Amino acid sequence: MSIHETERTARSVEERNKQTIRRVFDAFVNQGDFSVVDEIYSPHMIDHQPLPGAPEGLEGVRYTIAGLREGFPDLHVTIEDMSAHGDHVVIHNTWRGTHLGDFLGAPPTGQAIEFTGVVVWRLLADGLIAERWGIGVESNMLAVLGLRRLAPAARTGARTAARRTVTSAGALLPLPPGAAGAWHALQAELAGARLRAYEASRRRAGILQESFALQMLGGQDVLVHRIEARDPQGAARRLAASADPFDAWLRQEAAAVLGTDPWTHLAASAAPAGHTWISVTSELTTAG
Repeated sequence: MSIHETERTARSVEERNKQTIRRVFDAFVNQGDFSVVDEIYSPHMIDHQPLPGAPEGLEGVRYTIAGLREGFPDLHVTIEDMSAHGDHVVIHNTWRGTHLGDFLGAPPTGQAIEFTGVVVWRLLADGLIAERWGIGVESNMLAVLGLRRLAPAARTGARTAARRTVTSAGALLPLPPGAAGAWHALQAELAGARLRAYEASRRRAGILQESFALQMLGGQDVLVHRIEARDPQGAARRLAASADPFDAWLRQEAAAVLGTDPWTHLAASAAPAGHTWISVTSELTTAG
């Protein structure tokens, strides 16, 4: 291959990478099209500046953008400048939105925000996004909202301590005869139309992960319910007592299928059960 052909190939790859990063904002961030995640991100994607509490990998990518769009439903990011350098893409962007929803525990204020930052991306040879570094994006946003205490430098020690104190608790819930089909239907609704409301509910309660697994034990269908949080029983109590419309709906639907409210049951009987990191979304999507 000649020097000119090599240069053309390199430019072609860089243009492809720039188009991929444009899709991150045009489709995913600005339009809320979560279907593009599996198309443009590597399964082993590393986000070096996710939202607090985000899991690893693609679930963390979804968690971060879902949290931002929940807090700022009109969120829009403008790419001011973009350059590609080998397998890296660098952008300077401006973030705008209105704080109309819960965000990192802060209730909506109606405040319009605008802040800028620089983001560096690394892409693989196949064009999938492998890593992301935000330079000033997160800290600028938190400063605008008056949440400097959550900025990376301020929370490094707290985040490490929090990870050490995460525990899990679980309970076994026997299903009434013939109830498995109704449970699958409820599970499908949580994984589909109500997924965003479900994830927002769990963030409010302080749950990092929740899983339901339908198993056959002794000839009977049993639902294994497990949550992970710094205070699993406290999180379960918050869900059991919540007046939020989604939480009330889910308690009612679950009780109709199971004959009991799983979160009241867990709050009363849960005991630490070690660590099991299970993706909320993938568990709801694939279980059973």
